[in-house]
Amino acid sequence: MTHEQVWSETASLRRRYNRLWLLEHFVRTVLRRDTSLTKRRLALYDELVERATRIGGARSKVEQIRDADPADFGRLYLDTDTPVVLKGAGSSWAAAKWTPELLGRRYAGTTVRLIRAAPNEPKGKPGEGQDASYAEIAASMDEGGELYARFAGLLHEHPELVDDLDVEWFRALRQDARGFENWGFFMGGAGTATGLHSSIAPNLFYQISGEKRWYIYAARAAPFFAPAVKCSPYFYSEVDVSDPEKWPIAEAAPGWIADLEAGDVLFVPAFAWHQVHNFTPTIAVGYRWMKLGLGWRNSKIQTILAATCSNPPVWKAKGHKDLPTLLDAIDY
Repeated sequence: MTHEQVWSETASLRRRYNRLWLLEHFVRTVLRRDTSLTKRRLALYDELVERATRIGGARSKVEQIRDADPADFGRLYLDTDTPVVLKGAGSSWAAAKWTPELLGRRYAGTTVRLIRAAPNEPKGKPGEGQDASYAEIAASMDEGGELYARFAGLLHEHPELVDDLDVEWFRALRQDARGFENWGFFMGGAGTATGLHSSIAPNLFYQISGEKRWYIYAARAAPFFAPAVKCSPYFYSEVDVSDPEKWPIAEAAPGWIADLEAGDVLFVPAFAWHQVHNFTPTIAVGYRWMKLGLGWRNSKIQTILAATCSNPPVWKAKGHKDLPTLLDAIDY
């Protein structure tokens, strides 16, 4: 079956699932407790999974290109919400020389909130994350430990690091008036991972060192993964798409796989679902920007859910200094 056949055969069930998802979100927002809608939504999810796995989909490799022209990138990938690997795009940037030892030594006194976000890792209560310094993370990487800085605000705390990137290259590819932009920093050892989730902001993800695998699915695939209804701005799923034996929907749902090497830049569209695994110790930077039209085009329902979140509400979410502290404030 082609991707479009899977989408067509499951369209009605996905629409029904989304209606229940939205309704449950608003009921939970008002009542702040479990609701009978959950049972109905998950029963529909089981039906959807059965239909999708019976049809059978396929995960394909994300296309790789070199020397991307901004106009061509916009027309072929940004405007069609299609992931692509810009092969070796950042190989010559000064940031390519960053190492865990260098960053750990230079920013030994800077800490980051570590969150529970690995596949199959139980989520915690608000404030249960731990702080670690970049020196501790670098040592953990060297020793095969599990410390992993995700979504960290290191480049905002130390903007001199941004000078080691080709900022104007990122801004040229986004192709809109300069506005909100965010630099997310990632540093962790081999075997660390981040579970399946999605974000309203598109992402140009720069793999500085090491090797990483991305599993990616279009925004409209959300019903295939029964996202947790937590009334939060962070959308995540308990499905582990790296384990299709336990979760056959991982291969039945249309999706992509991208294997990144040092210097590569991956484009991830707004609200695309993704799960990420580090094959080796890695350092990476994600450049995100905000354009509500892209989020609305890809997922109207998730745009509404994000705008009406209550865990924490939008006005409180803005008060957090970076994404890790925001995610640690969510009541899972």
